[in-house]
Amino acid sequence: MSYLDTNKSVMISSPAGSGKTEKLARRYIALLQSGVDVERVLAITFTDKAAAEMKQRILRILRDEDDKLFRSLLEKMPLMRVTTIHSFCGTLLRRFSFDADIDPNYRISDEIASGMEWEEILYDILMDVGTRQTPLLIPPLVRGDSEGSSTSGFILQTLSEKGFRGLDYFKGTMDYLFKKRPFSLEAQSFIHVPSVSDELIEELHSWDGAADAIDNYKRLFLKGSRKELEYIKESFLTADGTPRKRTPSHLKGIENYHEWAQKMSFYWIDTRLEECSERSERLWTIFNTCLHNYSARKRSKGVLDFSDLEYLAYRMLTENPEWANILYAFDEKTDHILVDEFQDTNNFQWAVINKLTEEWRSGLGAKREGGTRPTIFFVGDEKQSVYLFRGANVEIFHRAKAQMETWLGKEFLYEEAKENYRSRPAIINFTNIVFSKVMGRPGNWPWITRYSPFTAKRPGFPNNGRIELILLQPEEDIKIEERKLKEADVIAQRIKSINGNFELAERGSELKRVCRYSDIAILLKKRTHLAPYEEALRKYSIPFVAVKGIGFYQETEIAMLRALVFFLSNQHDDYSLYLLLKSPLFNVPESDILQLVRLEGESLFEKMGNTPPLDKGGHRGVNEAFTLLQNWLTQSAHMPIAELIEHALVRTRAWIYFHEEQKRANIKKFIRIIEDLEAGGSTLVRTREFLERTINEQEAKANVNTEGMNAVSIMTIHAAKGLEFPVVIVPGIEEAFTPKTGDSLIYEIPPREGQEQGRFFFKSLPEASIRDSDDDFLIHKAKEIEEQIRLFYVAVTRAEEALILTGYWDIRENSFLGFLTKGLGLEKQNGTVIVEDPDIPGLALLSEEDVSILYKHARREEVIQADYGRIGVIPLSIPKAASWRSVTETAEVRSRHGEEWLIIGDIMHRIFEGISKGLMQEQDIPAKAEMLFRAKGMGREQIGDRIVLINRDIETLKAKGVWQDIIMPGKDRFSELPFVLDAGDNVYNGRIDRIIKENNEYKIYDYKTFPVKDNEVNYLLKEYSFQMNIYKQAVRRLFKTDAVKSLIVFTHTGEVRECR
Repeated sequence: MSYLDTNKSVMISSPAGSGKTEKLARRYIALLQSGVDVERVLAITFTDKAAAEMKQRILRILRDEDDKLFRSLLEKMPLMRVTTIHSFCGTLLRRFSFDADIDPNYRISDEIASGMEWEEILYDILMDVGTRQTPLLIPPLVRGDSEGSSTSGFILQTLSEKGFRGLDYFKGTMDYLFKKRPFSLEAQSFIHVPSVSDELIEELHSWDGAADAIDNYKRLFLKGSRKELEYIKESFLTADGTPRKRTPSHLKGIENYHEWAQKMSFYWIDTRLEECSERSERLWTIFNTCLHNYSARKRSKGVLDFSDLEYLAYRMLTENPEWANILYAFDEKTDHILVDEFQDTNNFQWAVINKLTEEWRSGLGAKREGGTRPTIFFVGDEKQSVYLFRGANVEIFHRAKAQMETWLGKEFLYEEAKENYRSRPAIINFTNIVFSKVMGRPGNWPWITRYSPFTAKRPGFPNNGRIELILLQPEEDIKIEERKLKEADVIAQRIKSINGNFELAERGSELKRVCRYSDIAILLKKRTHLAPYEEALRKYSIPFVAVKGIGFYQETEIAMLRALVFFLSNQHDDYSLYLLLKSPLFNVPESDILQLVRLEGESLFEKMGNTPPLDKGGHRGVNEAFTLLQNWLTQSAHMPIAELIEHALVRTRAWIYFHEEQKRANIKKFIRIIEDLEAGGSTLVRTREFLERTINEQEAKANVNTEGMNAVSIMTIHAAKGLEFPVVIVPGIEEAFTPKTGDSLIYEIPPREGQEQGRFFFKSLPEASIRDSDDDFLIHKAKEIEEQIRLFYVAVTRAEEALILTGYWDIRENSFLGFLTKGLGLEKQNGTVIVEDPDIPGLALLSEEDVSILYKHARREEVIQADYGRIGVIPLSIPKAASWRSVTETAEVRSRHGEEWLIIGDIMHRIFEGISKGLMQEQDIPAKAEMLFRAKGMGREQIGDRIVLINRDIETLKAKGVWQDIIMPGKDRFSELPFVLDAGDNVYNGRIDRIIKENNEYKIYDYKTFPVKDNEVNYLLKEYSFQMNIYKQAVRRLFKTDAVKSLIVFTHTGEVRECR
């Protein structure tokens, strides 16, 4: 394994199933085994989940193969630098905040909060335009000169040019540029270079018959004649923007009309491009003004958004006058960098890594002189680069390889893995046949994916692998919804016939067993058509979980709670009140509400207050509802809305209507969202605005614990990246790909020879006909199509034992079926679809009738009905902080005992850690405590009282024997052990206060340092059972043992109690 040579920098192209994570983990371990200190190795991943898995993989290998290094690494885990690129950039910015000119205590604003702030900026600027009272001037630093320029005028000009679509076009473009940060921050507006010669203009100007046929024809070629040209464009263009071929009757007098129309279209396009260039420049100017205002707001609040992290780090390293000192400080602590999933890198991320390792590659510097050879290690698979829409640039993979070869020469090793340890031979053979023909189109573009076949390393038993192509025959006049329902029905039948009948084997052991529902995954291109698959699986009683499903904000229970928030923010919101009255909160009959509507009053709520009792049928009635609502309105002025929602659910007993696990989890998730908004300072009105923005968002439903659930998984192909399943079903293969590119485009001009970075440009072309002939838009569209090929590759290579592809025989070139047609030579003969090579091992073409027969004759397992809830949701890709959970009771301690006990508890933990690790003696405790309290901003008198409390607790612990048995140092004891636990639906991180191994049993001790009464202990043991269970799972995995016990130490009383 040459990639383990720690004297060389390495890049590995590692295809699907070849063990990318394993290779990186073993390279990391090889560095440690060669004597490199753990803190001098930086490993970069692209998600928190991947970072967690990387740490777990490294520890697992060491635990099994190198116990001494394993135990050494456990003690040094806080020094382990396995992190995401954004987290690394954030750390760099905090360390050099002065150089970056940012608040060192900055907070990260989430996507929704950033979007709301941006909306306000756009609103303000449009209001200024409307009132014209405060002309907005572009800041000189943004504009690049010292003179002001009226943004108001630019906006009005842009709005007027687009007519009734002006506002939508303007706002859409601003939002596009905002979402394309950080790339839009470095871009500049494109400059149009005229392509129409003076000779052509003169030729058109004097074209025989044209001046007689078209009024004011010669004016069309004067400057400022764009409107006139636009007015007569139908004389030479069709409705779709192409040159006319047939001569209109009123233009018969124009000589060689067809040639004239073609040349006029060239002239029109050139004129339009010049106009678009000017408009793009105006839009760019407006965007920079808005961006300046947005940045000023962020600075005043001490926040950064996610895109700032890598961009500001990039700017700091490349443009800051102190960049050399920053690089020196980094270089002083780092000797080796490892980068995972390198194919997903964007330009700025690569620029940061590139700059940090600049001196390493030169072969010069203090490291070399001191005998240290720094290395860089990249691993990835360009065939799995599927995040172009997020800015990932597959070209960087090739650029980096070429640059590394140039810079490092013989010190650089490039390796291409050829093995696949995941899939059966038939699936590997099928993948090689299809993608060797589909990937690698003609041309030398750097974004074109080249395919290298790989070999199967899994044996061909109990089966060689199976690939099924199920093609339905399209029917005329059938709606897309009906087509989807029919296809979903066929898939459900096939799943039903596979379950309990298809034989497969466990990876690694290869022990045979039959397929279960949990072995099957349905991978969708997009979540738009999720509902038909849910409906079909329910119809056939197939349990399933929708991974990152859609519809959270559309669920009935969430609509009810949203209506409550809306009403509390505006008691004149009759529609929200109507929904509330009909909801399980009140269950007011429709007839009673109709009676209210007929009464006098400005609002429905006012009418409720003036109505006599209507409750004669046993319902709560309007009067009781009015009283409750009135109380809630009063309470909303001083009670947190999240708490008020819980109070409303309990007071009305509405919880009993939401007994399904999914619905209860959704309600709890909604309450947490409101809590987070309020914690961030959102008022009731801002909370309403947030909910209004998210009504149509495709937010994942709440996480439901699916551990042990035998259920089919449904997810997007993007969500499945990095995963594997015994049986994979890919539906809708005939669906044509629709490019995401709209009117606007941020694009890169690749670096020329000798340049390390390319340049970004912005272009806005509203006319589809012009975009269709524009080189930059065409190249971007080609890149998107190429990425669809890679997306199909990702889908196919998730399968271990069986791959099932379904859809309608409706060939479209840019579709998965189109790719298959090219790769397999599919064609229809006499009503039957055939393959060019009918002897491909494991491939079967099935019809709808075939699936029906298999379903009818399949052996049925006895179905034990279980309540799985409507849909379970497992977040597998973790872009949001909500799925990365810290296991701590900080918020609970703060709310129950106040901030002071939080500080005391933190300092006691620090003291216990110092004693347990032998870093301090008992006589040092008062001085250490005083220093820590001073760092928290406490005065001398306060500190003295707090130290007395700490000493009292320590004496109590000594009297009970806890100090000697648990706190003091000893063999097989670990203190403040950090961990990351991937629990499927969440990734938990935290620190375990104390682990002691006694008689092959691992005892976990968690210190609770706040005051506790005797009658509270049992309640607290139940309350902390979840936290302690997470700790137990982490220790089981880390030490590979089931003998684990969790205990809580109440330091105030000296009691130690087991938490079950």
